[in-house]
Amino acid sequence: MNKRLLIKHIVGEANENERKEVSEWISVSKQNESYYINLMNLIVSQDMSKEGRQFFSEEEIKERLKDVREKIRNKEEFRIRSNQIQPKRGVGKFYTGAAAAAAILLLMSVLLNIYQFNSKGETVNTSALTIGPRTEVINTFYTDRGVKGKILLEDSTVVWLNSDSKIIYPEHFSRDSRQISFEGEGFFEVKKNSEWPMVISTAKGMSVRVLGTKFHIKSYRNDESEQATLFDGKILLAKEVKGVGGAMTQRTIEMIPNETVIFNRNGVELINHYADTTKKVAWKRGELLFEETPMNEVIKMLERWHGARIVVSDNTILKHQFTGSFNSESLVQILELLKFTSPVDYKIVDNVVYLRGRKI
Repeated sequence: MNKRLLIKHIVGEANENERKEVSEWISVSKQNESYYINLMNLIVSQDMSKEGRQFFSEEEIKERLKDVREKIRNKEEFRIRSNQIQPKRGVGKFYTGAAAAAAILLLMSVLLNIYQFNSKGETVNTSALTIGPRTEVINTFYTDRGVKGKILLEDSTVVWLNSDSKIIYPEHFSRDSRQISFEGEGFFEVKKNSEWPMVISTAKGMSVRVLGTKFHIKSYRNDESEQATLFDGKILLAKEVKGVGGAMTQRTIEMIPNETVIFNRNGVELINHYADTTKKVAWKRGELLFEETPMNEVIKMLERWHGARIVVSDNTILKHQFTGSFNSESLVQILELLKFTSPVDYKIVDNVVYLRGRKI
């Protein structure tokens, strides 16, 4: 499926034939449906990041949902009539109301998901917008590179997400536990309930069991390690790591406040009992912070922060480190300071940054 066509469909610029094509494509598989949802979340989160702009108000959402319900009812009536008068044909040969209804149901889920964000970082508990009996609805929220987000879960837990991060959570938690999947970097303020634990699973295999606390997680797929820092309360970390003889074994760590635990691919890399928690969430305050940060980490942070593509033309620069603090500086301003303070030069060609070494 052409991505440009999907974007036209999302922003409401597709014609009737294009809408039909996209709706049929969405209904083919769960993978297509997930891709469409993630793309819509990406576009909406970018739009929400524009100062002074709110994409949907609560009243607009309610009106849209009311309109969606009416359309679903009409499409179902059309499907019934179509089944009565249409001869049987091959799969995918004709467009029925079923595909359209599936697309509209998908839109309902996305609209509910969209309303969790706005440009000022305020949040709305979407449980008040639940329609009909509770069903197993899974929400995915992704913050694109250069974008940050904040959401409020059903249990009043607040989650801040840094750029290029994703959280997957059910519309309604089960009675036994609050299960969440997470990838990227985030700060959690979990609503305390000793009889209703939250369990967060990361893409790199770390599990965080929470009863009620404030903590930070950093777990990007393309990072060498993943880590957790506890601000307040108590959490239990668990991860399978290499043990004696290379066999995998379960390692569990009960964390206390002001503690950071870092896992690498072989096991526990570091346990810091005196972590500077304010620096861990500098991004939450809009601050990009480097403290003797290895150059390969600097590059990944700049790509996520500014939504840039950076290519290393000379691997010798990766042995260097960088220190600096930035708020509203542009990528070029940061690169100029990097050039001034280290033997690294850059050039920008077709919006791609190329880094190379230089003689001092």
